[in-house]
Formats: sequence, structure tokens, C-alpha cells
Amino acid sequence: MIFLSIILALAIIHYQAPLTSIQRDSLFFAWLQRVAGWHSVRKIPSGQLLVTLGFPVVGLCLLLNALESVPMLLIVFELWVLLYSLGRGDLQGELKTLENDLLRGDSQAAFHVGELLSADKRRLIAFDLPTLDQELRQRVAYAYFERYLAVVFWSLLGGVAGALLYRLSVLYRSSFVLSVADAEAGESGFSEYLYLRESSRWLTLLEWLPLGLVGFALSLVGSFGAGLSQWLTRWFSARPSADVLQDCVNDALGADKAASRWGIGLTSTADIAASCEQIAQLFKRVLVFWLCLLALALVL
Repeated sequence: MIFLSIILALAIIHYQAPLTSIQRDSLFFAWLQRVAGWHSVRKIPSGQLLVTLGFPVVGLCLLLNALESVPMLLIVFELWVLLYSLGRGDLQGELKTLENDLLRGDSQAAFHVGELLSADKRRLIAFDLPTLDQELRQRVAYAYFERYLAVVFWSLLGGVAGALLYRLSVLYRSSFVLSVADAEAGESGFSEYLYLRESSRWLTLLEWLPLGLVGFALSLVGSFGAGLSQWLTRWFSARPSADVLQDCVNDALGADKAASRWGIGLTSTADIAASCEQIAQLFKRVLVFWLCLLALALVL
């Protein structure tokens, strides 16, 4: 059942993205602000995280149990939750725009698209081509992981409730990234840093298992065996997910492709566009690889 829902959700978001009518986050952010107003909860960052994320997920589980007697309605509702849980925006469209900007040599426009690729819209800082290449490669890789692969993993492990938990965790962290940006501008207090740190730790924990599986898959679908010997070391390195993922991607593309990370052979923004396209194709193969393994497991 969940396999069919995943296939349908991926097909819909591929052809219809962005799903702005479904992926409305205003209710969650309103709930977050309401919980933040409870002083007894706000004093403990972990407590606020637990209440903010726990209530919607538990409520979803109760609703799913109530809909079990109506199978067709249950399937439609699960599909709706999966569509909501997938990443925001139109990743294919954003990458196409990024490629066109880079091929035109319009670095400023590429900077803007690079910021859109980030779930929390963090500023992209790069002063030369090698740094721009490194930043964009990392953001493209993590965008595929955050928008698709991590959601697929948690939907397989915990059903649509697991997928929703991951998406709300991403949104929860992104809200504090914006708050910290305000704090740096002098509009907020130091406490926002504590909430950002707590939410980042929680999201890293959620991403640890899918990150390991993605790293392993990358070593198989890329340059076969490349990085396989370092896969476990990278997985258990306790570094940010995006950094680990970037190293795995560099290994999967081979030493000659990874060399562009340090600017070796980089001559123009067109080279960066080609590099980002290679990463996009690599993650599409990982997603197909996962789905094929799942289908084989169901058949057996």
C-alpha cells in the first residue's frame, strides 16, 4: 500500500510541482507560534520541539486508525500526506533555471537559485568559481536528499506519519534559521540560537539512517565501488548531513569529477552547470535503485 502511494506521490510531484495548494505550511507555523507562547514549554527547547512535532504526528496516527474502515478514503488521505511531506518547490524547474543561468554566465542569478535550493533559504556565499561550485554541488545534493530520499525512507519505515514527522522537523528547523538571522540583525535574543541548535540536532538524528543508506547507494550507482571503503567512516563521522553527502557524491562521481570541488579544471560557470547536472542524474539513479529494491522485496 505505502509503495503504491510513494510511486503516485513521486509521479504527481514530478509532473505537477510546485504543489502550493497542498503544501501549505501556515497552519504548522501558526501552531509553532502558539506553542512558543506557552512559557512552561518555551523554557525547555527539547520540550517545545516535542510538543510542536509530537501533537500533529500523534493526531495523524489517530486519524489514520479511524479511517482504516474506509480503505479508499485512507489511500487518498495517505497520498495527500505524502505529497505534503515531500520537499517544497519545483526542484526540476529550479535546476533547469540554475543551469540556464550558469550557461549564460549570470552568477548573480545562479546565487539566487542556489538560495532557493536550500530548505531554509540560507544565503549563498561564494567569492570565486571553486567556492561557488562547492556550494552549489552541496545544495543540489542535499536538495534531492531532503525533498525526496529522506521522505521516502521515513515513509517506508514509519508510514506517512514518519514522512510527516521528517517534513515538520525540516520546517521547524527552518523557522529558527530565520529567527537567528533576525537575531544577527539585532531583532531577537540569544535564546533563538539554543532552539536552532536543538532543532538541528534532532534533524541530524532523523537524517542519520537515510544518509547511511544513500551513501551506500551512491557508491553502487556511481563509479562502482568508489568511496565504498570510506562509506562507514563518513557515516559515523558525526558531521552535518550536507557535508557527509557531498563527500559521498564526490566519491561516487570519481576522482576526476570530484577534483572540481577544489577548482581543478574549472574554467567557467558552464563547468559548474555540467557538474550540477551530473549530481542530479546521480540522485535520480539512487531513487530508481531504491524503488527497484523495494519492488523486488515485495515480489519476493
